Amino acid sequence: MTAIIRRAAPEDAPSLAAVELLTAPEFATFLLDGLFEGRSVGAVLSTIYAREGTDSWEWSWVAEDGAVVGAAGGCPTNLIRPSTDTGEAAARQEYYAPVRAAMPVDSFHISRLGVLDAFRRRGIAGALLDAMIQEARIQHETRVTLFVWEDNAEGRGFYAQQGFAEADRLTLPPHPRAIRHGTLLLMEKSLC
Repeated sequence: MTAIIRRAAPEDAPSLAAVELLTAPEFATFLLDGLFEGRSVGAVLSTIYAREGTDSWEWSWVAEDGAVVGAAGGCPTNLIRPSTDTGEAAARQEYYAPVRAAMPVDSFHISRLGVLDAFRRRGIAGALLDAMIQEARIQHETRVTLFVWEDNAEGRGFYAQQGFAEADRLTLPPHPRAIRHGTLLLMEKSLC
């Protein structure tokens, strides 16, 4: 692996957004598309990553190989606060209420992990995952959790190889705005 893994910085916000939209656009697109007139999903997501908080650069890592080629994010679940959004934003977030409800309150939860296609199978995803697991240990968490789509055999296999096992499953029903729907698996790895 030639990529360098490091904690993200505020100036990485556009790259964090770009990697997410290229590797797993379904959540951001569902939540943000058309929400702010005249602003693209990427622009809004970049603004979110540029601020402080659990869904920002502060709890993100990047992989660089000349440029950012992968990104990941996660934090202790006890730091995640309920949204204060109202109106359309709140209505869109309600679709993901089962995901929030299934998330354990006493873990380090990985909310995103993506590597650009041209840089896959080089150990970058594993290195990003290791960086987050190391942070989970620093935070004195005893387990790490994440969600993966049931039909993502490659992702499920990768996480199983990394020591994750299925802990729960939930199904998101079809929705006119949803790029994807179906069964999500909550995967868990003990750090004890």
